[in-house]
Amino acid sequence: MRKFMVYLDADDICMKVAVPAKDEADAREYVHGNGDIVSVKDVSDEYRIRADKVSSALGKDGFNRKEIDFIIRTLTRTNIAD
Repeated sequence: MRKFMVYLDADDICMKVAVPAKDEADAREYVHGNGDIVSVKDVSDEYRIRADKVSSALGKDGFNRKEIDFIIRTLTRTNIAD
């Protein structure tokens, strides 16, 4: 998985949507129907997500160890978090 920033023009508002996707085409499909796509940018190298920080934040918010493990394993196996 890669991380994409998709910029949309939806009539009277513009939006920036963070999308996890395998490629640009998949990112475009994810936002399909939500407005005109202005731009799609691969931001995988710019937005590093550290698994240890996510784990810490989830623990502080009351998630139990098993819940945290499921979330962290999913994020790391999909290359969303390091």
